[in-house]
Amino acid sequence: MTRPLMMLLLLFISIACSHKKQEKPKYSPVVSFQEEGKTYETKMLLPKNFKEKVPVVIVVHEWWGKTPYIENRAQMITEQGYAALPVDLFGNNQTVDNPKAAQELANPFYKNPELGVKRLEKYIELAKKDPHVDPEQIYIIGFCFGGTQALNMARTGKEFAGVVSFHGGLASTYPTANEIKTEILVLNGAADPMVPKEDLEAFEEEMESSGADFRIVNYPGATHAFTNPNATAIGKKYKMPIAYNQKAAEASWKEFLEFLSK
Repeated sequence: MTRPLMMLLLLFISIACSHKKQEKPKYSPVVSFQEEGKTYETKMLLPKNFKEKVPVVIVVHEWWGKTPYIENRAQMITEQGYAALPVDLFGNNQTVDNPKAAQELANPFYKNPELGVKRLEKYIELAKKDPHVDPEQIYIIGFCFGGTQALNMARTGKEFAGVVSFHGGLASTYPTANEIKTEILVLNGAADPMVPKEDLEAFEEEMESSGADFRIVNYPGATHAFTNPNATAIGKKYKMPIAYNQKAAEASWKEFLEFLSK
């Protein structure tokens, strides 16, 4: 091979390698991190058709873990044009089906609410790195146990696009910031014995003292876990004050969607 041909070949190889290096990395919807020997992993769910970066809704599960019910709720959010990230706070995607096991998983978060805050912050930081997500439009919602965790994120004083609690506990030992910058929507069962009148009044006082923009919607006749179709059977099996309430479930979801569209 002549020297000019050799130089031309080397130039061609150099250009080809340069183009290869500039290729964008393949997109993966997996969001994952390790902590204390456990894997915390989920997938970013994206709407079918979108052209620009979209807001993302962080979805926090009940004390049963990230069950198909929570996955379904997250999928419903994508149908409205938003990204959704159904997180796993317990690690290894562990789920349970009885209140004793659920209590054991949830107790550490109630005793040390900082645990849930720090873990959610990790998910949020990873979600912001997704190329399809608008990092300035982060919503956090939660159901039951998850509702409490979502409210604690608002209590940090950090600013999010919004926080929504579905039949979540309102009492928390997490220290509330002097100023709450996130708009809050609480969707509560008026007949929920797990959220007594004293907790409602204390929560209202807490929010008002922090200058929060918040609203509480109480659904008559609705008890704890009223959005979950499985709640009635579970309540009867374990003699728990939980039950599905279709009217309240549909009304609260509509309220939530209106909150998102503001």
